[in-house]
Amino acid sequence: MQKLYQNKDWLYNIYTIKNLSTVQVSILLKVNDETIRRWLHKFNIPVRSYGLAKHLKYGNHCQLSSEMIKWLNGELLGDGNLYSRSSYSANFRYGSKYFEYCQYVSDTLKCFGIEQSGKINKRYHKDRNCYSYFYQSRRYAELLPIRKQWYPEGKKIIPKDLKLTPLTLRQHYIGDGSLVHPKKAKPYIVLSTCGFSISDVEWLISQLNELGFKATRMSSNNVIHISTYSAKAFLNYIGECPVECYQYKWNY
Repeated sequence: MQKLYQNKDWLYNIYTIKNLSTVQVSILLKVNDETIRRWLHKFNIPVRSYGLAKHLKYGNHCQLSSEMIKWLNGELLGDGNLYSRSSYSANFRYGSKYFEYCQYVSDTLKCFGIEQSGKINKRYHKDRNCYSYFYQSRRYAELLPIRKQWYPEGKKIIPKDLKLTPLTLRQHYIGDGSLVHPKKAKPYIVLSTCGFSISDVEWLISQLNELGFKATRMSSNNVIHISTYSAKAFLNYIGECPVECYQYKWNY
C-alpha cells in the first residue's frame, strides 16, 4: 500500500503549498523526517533552505492596515528606519531625544500588531552631553516589502507612489519639521530633507504644491521651505500633535 509521502502531488501540496516542515510532516505521518526529505529529493521538489525553514516556523506576522502604512510612511520620511538582516523579514527602528516619543512609537505600533523587541535603550552622548533613546520592533515578514520599496538598493529613497495624507505629513513633521519664527514676520515651516536626493525632494515638493501648499527647495541645504502663506494651513491639515514633547512645533 502506497504511503502518503510517496504520492508526489500530496507531498508537494503539504510541503510547498501549505508550508509544513519536513519535521511537521514526519510527525503527522509518524515516520522519520529523513524519510520525508529523501522523497522530496526523489520527486525533485525543492527543499527549503535552513533560513526559510526557520522563518516559516518562528517568523512573526502582522496585518498592514492602510492607517498603519500612512503612519509608517510618515516616520520613514523622517528619522524612522526599516532594517533587515535576512531575506524574509524586517524591523522598524527609531531614535529620539525624547523617551516619551519612543514610547509613543512603541504604543502605536503595538496597536497595529507590531511588538517591541527588548526595551527602549538609553544612550549617553559624551560629545553632546545629552541622552537619546532608541526603539526597535520585532522582525515581521510584512515589513520586508515596505523596506524594499524605501530601500531598493540599500539607500533610502522617497517612493514615487507615496501618497501624502494628513497622518503621513504629521509624522514627517514631528520627526523632521520645524516652525521658524523670524523677527517681524509670520512663521514658516522647514522640513529637513537633506538626506534625500535633490530629485526626491523636488518630487516631494511637487506633491505638496498639488495639495495647495506653497513649498520650495532651499538649494543651500536641500531642505523644503513651506512659506508663511501656507504654514498655518499646513498645521491645520496635519491635525493636532499626538505627544506633549513636540507640542512646541505647533505653537504658531
